[in-house]
Amino acid sequence: MKSLRIFLTGGSSGIGAATAKKLTAAGHRVTLIARNDEALQAVAKHCPTESIRIEQVDVTNEKMVKQAVEGAIKAWGGIDVCIPNAGLGVFSPLKDADLKDWKLMVDVNIGGVLNTLHSCLPTLIENKGHIIQIGSIAARNVFANSGIYCATKHAVLAISESLRIEFRDELAVTTINPGAVNTAFIDQTKDVDLRENYRPQFEQGMEPDFIADAIVFAIASSGRGVLSEMTMRPDRR
Repeated sequence: MKSLRIFLTGGSSGIGAATAKKLTAAGHRVTLIARNDEALQAVAKHCPTESIRIEQVDVTNEKMVKQAVEGAIKAWGGIDVCIPNAGLGVFSPLKDADLKDWKLMVDVNIGGVLNTLHSCLPTLIENKGHIIQIGSIAARNVFANSGIYCATKHAVLAISESLRIEFRDELAVTTINPGAVNTAFIDQTKDVDLRENYRPQFEQGMEPDFIADAIVFAIASSGRGVLSEMTMRPDRR
């Protein structure tokens, strides 16, 4: 398979970091962005130097995202695959929630996706590219204490469907919907009791590499068919 040019957000840890390592190992070139520069540099050390570009970017900042996309296009001539992976979840009962947390989830999980897609769409269309959206089982179900997070993932799924319908002949669109993944995701929840109650569920969840393998597989399937949606859940134990 030819080397593809990939733009990946939220790359400093978890699914994003695992995906960057897998994609560069497969011979693809990855532009990796995140807010944490030190963590980005640590991820880059596990990738072939010629295959990785890193840039410290906040996906909620439209200008920064646009500049990062332009830099990726200038460096490698275009973008073939866009993976707006950056996201977060702050769980709490609705009655106890901080409005700032709600707005932050909307800004990152929806706004960050929109900023990334809007900047990448022209080059993706030109190259008949592929968009890999990172949804969640929360895109299909609503859970207590996570209603706003679920709403953002419902939005991601709706955006994916809109892209698929409007660009059927120009883009491949895949949405990955994982269940619990063993990352630091739960650490963002401020309610101590809720966080520690949920922690075992995440610690017993899927490893980021498993999700990364699905992303690599979806990309590698190009030319044979499009995996439009993949739902992934932890093994029964």
